[in-house]
Amino acid sequence: MKYLKENWSSLLTIVFLLVVGVLLLINPSVHSIIVLRIAGGLVALLGIYDLIMYFKAPPAEAAKGSGFYSGVIMITVGMYCLLRGDQLMDTFPMAVVLYGLFQIVLGYRHLQKMVDDLRMHDGLWWTRAISAGLSLLFGYLIALNPEMSWINIWIFTGIAMILEGAFDAVAFVIRMKRAKTLEAAAAA
Repeated sequence: MKYLKENWSSLLTIVFLLVVGVLLLINPSVHSIIVLRIAGGLVALLGIYDLIMYFKAPPAEAAKGSGFYSGVIMITVGMYCLLRGDQLMDTFPMAVVLYGLFQIVLGYRHLQKMVDDLRMHDGLWWTRAISAGLSLLFGYLIALNPEMSWINIWIFTGIAMILEGAFDAVAFVIRMKRAKTLEAAAAA
């Protein structure tokens, strides 16, 4: 249970990937705008969180990071997607490139977690490596092929999200089982 509490955001990401992936496969023309607006709302919330954390941190510590800058950027981009997602869909190739770039950024985040696992001699580093590889592969494929028809790109995106979510779910379960084993060993 401790593992779930500490990794709730990973679990939410998995559920988000699977649900959105399925919705995009069912009806990409309707759900793509909904997904864009939901993603915009989530990005705006993350921006608000970054700003809160920036102002909660001691000034010298906050000055070392980019919490203010990233928070304002995420709020701006998120609110635009949330309020003007339909206009963004009119410039579809741009939306595709932005989504592909988001996947690439997510892939580099997974890559950092893999490197962290390697540095800490975590035997499950390979789960992060596969997740990073999937995110980077799909991100680059999407970002570098915006000329695909918008229906095809959303179907491809839905498939990519389902595959990433499914693999991340398997990796999550593997890591949760290991955490339970370690907790039991520590309690004994």
